Amino acid sequence: MNVIGLMNWFGMRKPLWLLSKVFLMVATSISFPRMVRIAGRRIVAASAGAPSVLLSGSTIKKAVTNPDLLFKAVEYSVKTMGLDVMCLFVDMSMEAEACGCQVHFDDFQAPSVITHPVKTIDDVASLKVPDPYRDGRMPVFLATMRLMKKNYNLLKIAEAIGPFTLAAHLAGTEIYLYMRKNPSKVHALLEYSIKVSIRYAQALIVSGADMIIIAEPTGSQLSPAVYEEFSLAYTRKIISSLTKPCILHICGKAGHIVEKMCQSGAVALNLDEVDMSQVIKIVPDSIVVTGNISPSKFARSSPEEIVRETSNLLEIVKTRKEFIFAPGCDLAPQTPLENILSLVNTATKYNSRPN
Repeated sequence: MNVIGLMNWFGMRKPLWLLSKVFLMVATSISFPRMVRIAGRRIVAASAGAPSVLLSGSTIKKAVTNPDLLFKAVEYSVKTMGLDVMCLFVDMSMEAEACGCQVHFDDFQAPSVITHPVKTIDDVASLKVPDPYRDGRMPVFLATMRLMKKNYNLLKIAEAIGPFTLAAHLAGTEIYLYMRKNPSKVHALLEYSIKVSIRYAQALIVSGADMIIIAEPTGSQLSPAVYEEFSLAYTRKIISSLTKPCILHICGKAGHIVEKMCQSGAVALNLDEVDMSQVIKIVPDSIVVTGNISPSKFARSSPEEIVRETSNLLEIVKTRKEFIFAPGCDLAPQTPLENILSLVNTATKYNSRPN
């Protein structure tokens, strides 16, 4: 029985609102790995906010300040792309902007941080923890989540920035020097960072998020020991403080820290440039693995190539039940719709075949 397909069919139909709400409540009341195991086919997800914005007729610059446009893009990702999960636009600059960083906005690219207010690490003391309901663009994203909850009984996921990544936005590349020369000050900045992430993630949950992605892309740049001290220890604090399950996302070449990531408390790991045949041996079946087709391939390849990539990955993970098909990182804004449809159709059709 295709449980995930049935749940999503009900969840997208307002006349069946009460029944679909029961489906969602049951799905989110069990452990995430168990939900993935009993889904009936492979679940397909993607952080497709940027291409969804452009394909739904807006620009990224407009959408990230307008909850109606952001919601329209999220809606497009499930109704037209056919993704199984509603994923709020991932904006890695959003918390940093609310903390004092200046951000560059572009019509066709995700916003990016261009200034770093922590010129010396002692500037940490002057930083204020932003109010998610008032500061920066956080209220826009919370309003979008409320629209998602109001209109769909589908699994809803939102992102909160990881501790070291936010600290690096605030201090710039100088943080790597501080880690060697004044680690206690870096730890002070990380303590501030988790306060920001926890407060925002809690607001996302109140607004309707069923799961939180902790996005820590800079983690792949750290050695296992440094990652454990300056990222993992703080990621654990974020995850343990939240009432909803978390996915830990680290893109790039993170194979050397996968075992450490398993100690974070996350119910799933989203990975990018790793050997998936080895990862599924390392990660226990109590943790879901998601990934790991390259976003650059989605942007540059043909639909036929995406079919081949997906088919190859299907074969690699065919014995792993706790697996979700997804790109290894956020999809590029110019990703063709046909390539996303190729992922969805290939993964779902493969899993509908008899064993």
